[in-house]
Amino acid sequence: MRFIGGLLLILLLVLAGGIATGFIDLQKTQEGRLPEIAVKGGSLPKYEASVAKVEVGKRKETVEVPTVDVQKP
Repeated sequence: MRFIGGLLLILLLVLAGGIATGFIDLQKTQEGRLPEIAVKGGSLPKYEASVAKVEVGKRKETVEVPTVDVQKP
């Protein structure tokens, strides 16, 4: 894997050196454009959901809370 990475690095350096010195001359010969995409129609799926009825309210309630005694040794 290191060998392939090193080989690619050397290739890129040679290519960059060729472009920098004028040995390799790149020129655009044709304009590029994105492909055309057409989207027509379609629909979203329909769902029905039956959920429970939730009522929120308040009431008074007495709750017995336990006590905790801590004794140091």
